[in-house]
Parts: sequence; structure tokens; C-alpha cells
Amino acid sequence: MNVIRSATRLVTVAVFALVLPRSSVAQALPAGYAALDTVRPSSGPLTVLVTLDMAGKPLSDVLAEIARQGKLSFVADRTLTGMTQVTTLRLVGASVRDALLRALAGTPLMAVVGPGDQVVIVARAPARGDARVVTHAPQFHLSGYVRNKSTSELVRHVMVTADDGAVRRESNEEGFYFLSLPPGTHRLYVRAIGFSPFDTTVTLSEHVITDILLAPRTVVLEAVAVQSTADRPDLDPRLPDMGVVRLDLKTARMTPVILGEQDAMRSLMLLPGVSSTSDASTSFNVRGGAVDQNLILLDESTLYNPQHVLGFLSVFNTDAIDDVTLYKGSIPARFGGRLSSVVDIRQREGNANGFGGSASLGLLSSRTSLEGPLPNHIGSFMIAGRRSYADLLLHASRDTSINTTIAYFYDFNSKATIRLGTSGALIASGYLGRDQFGDNGFGAGWGNSSGTLRWNQAFGGRLFSKVSATASKYDYKLDFPLEATDTVTWLAGIKSVALKVDETLHFTDRNAVEFGLDIGRDEFSPGRVAPKVGDSEFELHEIEKRHGLAAAGYLGQEVDIGSRLSFRYGLRFSAFQRKGVATVLRYANNAPLVFNTALGRYESGVVLDSMTYGPGATVSTFSGAEPRFSARFGLTENSSLKASFARTRQYLQLISRTNSPTPLDVWEPAGPFIKPQLADQVALGYSATAGALELSAETYFKRSSNVVDFVDGADIVLKDRLETSILQGQGRAYGLELFARRLTGPVTGWISYTLSRAEQRFPAPVATTSDPAAGINGGRYYPSPSDKTHNLSIVAVYPLGNRWTFGSTFALASGLPTTFPTSRYMVDGLLVAEFSGRNTHRLPLYHRLDLSATRTAGRGELQIGVFNVYNHFNAQSMQFRQSESAPLVSEAVQLSVFGAVPSISYTFRF
Repeated sequence: MNVIRSATRLVTVAVFALVLPRSSVAQALPAGYAALDTVRPSSGPLTVLVTLDMAGKPLSDVLAEIARQGKLSFVADRTLTGMTQVTTLRLVGASVRDALLRALAGTPLMAVVGPGDQVVIVARAPARGDARVVTHAPQFHLSGYVRNKSTSELVRHVMVTADDGAVRRESNEEGFYFLSLPPGTHRLYVRAIGFSPFDTTVTLSEHVITDILLAPRTVVLEAVAVQSTADRPDLDPRLPDMGVVRLDLKTARMTPVILGEQDAMRSLMLLPGVSSTSDASTSFNVRGGAVDQNLILLDESTLYNPQHVLGFLSVFNTDAIDDVTLYKGSIPARFGGRLSSVVDIRQREGNANGFGGSASLGLLSSRTSLEGPLPNHIGSFMIAGRRSYADLLLHASRDTSINTTIAYFYDFNSKATIRLGTSGALIASGYLGRDQFGDNGFGAGWGNSSGTLRWNQAFGGRLFSKVSATASKYDYKLDFPLEATDTVTWLAGIKSVALKVDETLHFTDRNAVEFGLDIGRDEFSPGRVAPKVGDSEFELHEIEKRHGLAAAGYLGQEVDIGSRLSFRYGLRFSAFQRKGVATVLRYANNAPLVFNTALGRYESGVVLDSMTYGPGATVSTFSGAEPRFSARFGLTENSSLKASFARTRQYLQLISRTNSPTPLDVWEPAGPFIKPQLADQVALGYSATAGALELSAETYFKRSSNVVDFVDGADIVLKDRLETSILQGQGRAYGLELFARRLTGPVTGWISYTLSRAEQRFPAPVATTSDPAAGINGGRYYPSPSDKTHNLSIVAVYPLGNRWTFGSTFALASGLPTTFPTSRYMVDGLLVAEFSGRNTHRLPLYHRLDLSATRTAGRGELQIGVFNVYNHFNAQSMQFRQSESAPLVSEAVQLSVFGAVPSISYTFRF
């Protein structure tokens, strides 16, 4: 019997070899045979249910296993092209017919069915008709949005692949995806962090716009259950992205926090190339850049000082945040205005399928959120609020010196989305936050507000359009007493409005063009001081407001050349105009600062006269091109070499004398004496995935010009002419970043290490002196204030059972640069210190361990933890003073912000 069966199969293969050559399939199959996808049997071997769990197996083995379980009469030539293709297929209770179609989807093979349900595997080829072979099948577009199945919220940056990776694209920041495929049946595989992989087939005979729904757990589709515990890597090695990191919010929420407050900005500081200068601040530095060189966007609206409690916390409520993406290397051409990085933060849309919310209680503050569908299910909304209650506790005190203290912060997030058909949406989002502090006549308040109105629309499935109108405001206010009955108020801030148009045109899944423009207007209020209460003789003093108009346009393209090579390149052209009203002084030799060689210091230049500009008049104009480029060369299926270049311009400077900006800092635009900052950055890297591991190594070099620092002894408080205190010079930064992240398994988290150097130099202007040794530190390069040679971070999350999750973070870093005294003199009985060159010494080594434990029970979640477990007092700064007991002895005093800090919080979801 076996001999007869073998002979039958041999004859079948021979007949198909004659009638159906490997390179083509005849339009008419042999008598009695039909393509499997046209056959829908009601009984027989093709309807038998099979279950498979095969990963990384040759297609021939997968087909053989399907035939074995279905007891199918099966013929396949193992030498056919595609039979050795590595395949992963997990099915539960699928029919043999569906299992075969899913296994063969996207391969160069097809199945035909003959008498007795005999299945034969043959080569797939274009159909013949009228003695003419169609060699190029028409391409159909498959596009739409990727959404959370349970809430209908957008899922951003999702990897969508077709035909076992032959076609692959990542959805954009709005969750929109686009594929270009030939007609026929294709296997679609979708993966995203925090969601179960989605595996299905789709048959195209026309352009299709459809949403993909991802579920957090098991996905069931047409009686086929696809089960997996593997997440996709955060960044695919086959994409040209470089220097781009997306924060894993799920892991970040399980890591230790300070006083029960989860903070996305503190999690960013644990990534390679990102560092902080203080435990008490959420401001951060990227690849040696200054704090103000980071563009922070909340739903595309700029936030200028996103901090609470003097920088202790950021303004970003994790209950309202959906996605955090950091661009630190290959910054896309659509972003501009900052030198070092872009932090693109998106708020949640809210649950469009049902009402829900959460409430959280911590040591420092409480949070609450509510979300649900809009009336008639036209969209969704989300609102979230947070408030601290230190003032409520202080008011309960019987001590009159305490119970009058004001100390609190609050913030409010909101977002509403109205769906426009199947391919559009109208989105309105906003943020409002403020801090208040005061006691005994002194008061301080500062805050941010922002709003965005955006229209997203896909036209014909190929053109994705986004039009955004944004507005933002940052301001601060100080009240301070001068006399017993008099109070003075100091006001300052910045306002911005902008209109942006971003377009993406997909020619094919391998060729997309991005283009757009934006225009914005800024108003800077450096300071206004006026009497508030009483009849003080203090006169009104107001620093002249600054006005600026910014515009930019960009064009870029992303293209794949084969399976190994892909490019993303673009050109951004930006311009900035300083506008009136303005009064500009004219200095001798056009030098607002003069270096006095005899005294070895800078002095203000000689004022000759001034010029006044009326409202709207142009004071200064700056413009320039900003080319961007990145490329990927695939080494293997799961590893690539990458390279990038980016030029960036910055027209605004933060005026701050400290490493960690305070709410009292102001922004100064480019003008007659302050040039825009410019940076060129090149990078080379390697990225790979190995199972659940994501690995990357990047090295970079960045050169900057017109960077800002201050002369020794500069006083910038309420100063009308900052050009007499500001220096502009050159900067350079270079380093190596290593990163390893595990997304699934018994322990998840990441390890990052950065070896880097950041330096700057400020020689004296040539117009003021010919001495080559003049300037700060003799005009030589010296460490930047944020320079850290070594920076190591380890984040680990370990679940124990179904209820407990343990988290830990460990940080180790070189001490920051500082300036120490090297000698001292006795002058009139006082010790006067003489200091070394700027930033020529370092603070002690920094290290810290944090631990947390999270218990989940029903809808409640309890988190306890300790920040700085072993109570190590890290130096934030070092000061020197005369000893009180021995005046001739100098002593060093270390300032440390935190020892061990416990935390506890409880969250209830409803």
C-alpha cells in the first residue's frame, strides 16, 4: 500500500512539473484541481481542526505537521523555492484549510486541491491570459489606524508586517499605518509593546481602509486563537531610526518613585545619553547639551518650564500620558528650534467603549482621572487632575508660624477626540498647572498652560494630513515685602502661539515623503516690578518685552532599497525675526563686552547711542538650512548598522546661572548681539534583537557654536542689557552609549551605560583684545556644567506571583564639574579665596539604589518603596567657608538634597 501511495505522489509531482513549470502557473489547472483558497468544503480532511505551536521552523516542516494532524493526502516538493523559509505559526482549533492558507500566505507557493481532497504545493506565479503574462500585479493600499481593542484608543509606533516580514512598516505617532500589497491573500502580523501579537490573513482586491484592534492579552479571530507572550522590540533594527528611545511606561510605573509620585521625566534620566545635575530636579541634559536645548512637546504644544515644587517633580501626570518618545540623534525634519533633543509626549485619548477612571493617594499629592465615550459614541474624552496637600497639613498645625504657610501645586489634563468617519479625527487637548508658595508677606507662584486643536485626516489611504494650532504660556510671580506695610510684585513669562501643517504621502510601503510648514509668534516678558500694597516710593521698573516671529518648512523622504538598505533624509529651513517694539544700543566696536587684559576680566562695552524700533518692525533676521540624514544597512534579519547626521538651530536661550533651572529663569531670543546656536551631530550605531532582548550601541560627536555662558560675577536679575553678561562660544561633545533592554520574561527592565565628554570654550572677542590666552580659562576647552564621564543605570522589574511586583533602580555616575579655591589671602582681617579655572575639579562619585514593591488586588494597587535605600548623601554642590571655631581654617561644606526617602501610594481603578 505504501508503494502504491508513493508511486501516486511521484506521478502527481511529475504531472505538475510538466503542466505547471516552477516559474509559472497555467491559467487552467489540471482537470479536477482547484486553488485551495477557492475551495470551501463542508466536510472531509480539509475541515479537520488542528493546533500548532511552531516557531522558527522551515515551511516544509510546518506543512508536514498540518498534513499529519489532518491525515491529509499531501504532495510537496521540498526543493521548491520557499520551502526552507523560516516560519512561525501558532494556531488553536483552526481547520486544515485555514492553517494551510495562513502558512502559505506571503510565500512564493500556493496549494491546489485535487480529487479525494489531495493537496499539492506548487509555485505561485502571475496568471496567463490572451497569450500575455502579467508580470507586475497592481498594488493595493491597506491602511488605517491601530487601536486598543478594549478602549479604542490609538496605539502608536506599532510594527505592522505582511508576508513574514517581506513588507513592514511602523505606524506613526498618530497610530496611522500604510502598506502597499499585490492582490491576493496576505498574512498580517502586528506587534506592539504591552499588547499580544495580532496574526491574521487579509485578501485584497481593492484599496482597503480598516482599523487594526490590538488586545492586551489573547486575540481571537475567526475561531483561530493566536497566543504569544513575546513583545516586539522597542525599535526595529530594520528601521532607519537612530538615537530614538520610547519610554516603556508599563515598566516605568513599576519602578521606585519619590514620595509616591511616578514621573516620566525621571525615567528618561535612566536612559543612555540622558543625565541630570541634581536629585531635586527633573531637568535633564542630552548628550552634553544644556537644559534649554531640549524641546518638550505635550500634544505638540511647547512647554518651557515643565516642573513642580522648584523642579522636584515634572508636570506630567502619568495617569494622562500615553506615549513618551525621545529623539536625541536623528531628529526628524519636522522638529526644530532646539539643539540637543526632542521629547514628544502624547496624552491619552480616553476609553471610547465605556466609562472608567482611577484615584490615587500618595504622601505628597493625590490624583484622579475619568474617561469615557462622548455622547452618541462620536469619540472619547479624558480628564485627569492632581493636587498636593502640604498646605492642608500645615494649616492643621497650632503653630502660628506654620499654619499660615501656603505650599501646594496642582495640574489638570484634558483631551477630547471626535472621530470623523473612518479616517479622520478632531482632537482638542489642554494642560493647566500651577505652584504656589508663600509665608509672612513673601509669595511665589509659577505655572504652565497649553492647548492644542488638531485635525487628523487620511485621504485615499495614502496621504496622512495633520493640521495643528497650539498655544502655550509660562509665567511666574513674586511678592516680597520691602517694609512693614509695603509689598512689591515681580512678574515675568513667555507666550507662544503656532500653526503647523504636517503631511505624509505614501507612494508605496517602501517610499514615503514628508513635508510641512509651521509658523509661530512669541512674546517674552523678562520682568516687571511694581508696588502692590502700600504707598511705597518704589518706582515701577519694567524690562522691555521681546517679540519674535519664527517660521520653518521641511521636506523629507524615507525609502527602502531592497531588504538591507534604507534611508531617511530631509531638509528643514528655518527663520527667525526679532520684532519691535525694541530699543537697541550701539556699542563701540560693536562689542557689548570687552576683555580687560590688565585685570583679566570682562567689562561692559562703551555705549555710543541707541536706535528705537516701532511695533512690528524687524530688528534682526536669522535663517538657515538644517539637513538631516540617517541610513540603515542590514547585517542580518535582526541586526543592522546605522549612521546619521543632523544640523539643528536654536533661536531661544534660557537665562539661568545654575545647572538646574529654577522657576525664576527667563528666556531671551536671538537678537542684535545674541546669535542663534547651531549644532552638527554625527553618529554611528549598531542595533539588534535577540528574542526578547533589544541591544544597541551608538557613538556620536557633536560640535556646537554660539553656545551661551556668563562672565564671572554676572548679575542677570532684572537686567535690561543681557548682552553685557552673556558670552557665546564653541562646544563639543562625544561619547559611547550602550543599551540592553528585556521586554518579557521573569525579569524585565534595562541597563544603560554612557561614556562621554562635554566641553566648551569662550575666547575673548578678537575685536576687544589680541591676547590669545584671554577669555574664560584662557580661551581653552573646559568641561561643561553637565559633563559626566561615566553614567550607569540599571532598571529591573520582577513579578512574584499574580499580585506582587518588585522594582529596583541603581544609578552610578561621575561627579559633576565644579570650581574649587586653590589659595587664599588675608585682606583687612578677612580671608579671600582665589579660585581655580572654571570647572577644573569634580564632585565625589554619585551612586544610589532605589527599591519598590507593588501589590495588585482586584482594582486596587498599593506601592511602597524607598528612594536611596542605603542613605548615601550625594553631593549636589560644594562650598568653602571659614570655620567658626578657627577663623584661619577653611572648611568644605557639601550640599546634599536627599538621604533615604520612603514612599507609599494607593491607586484604585473603577
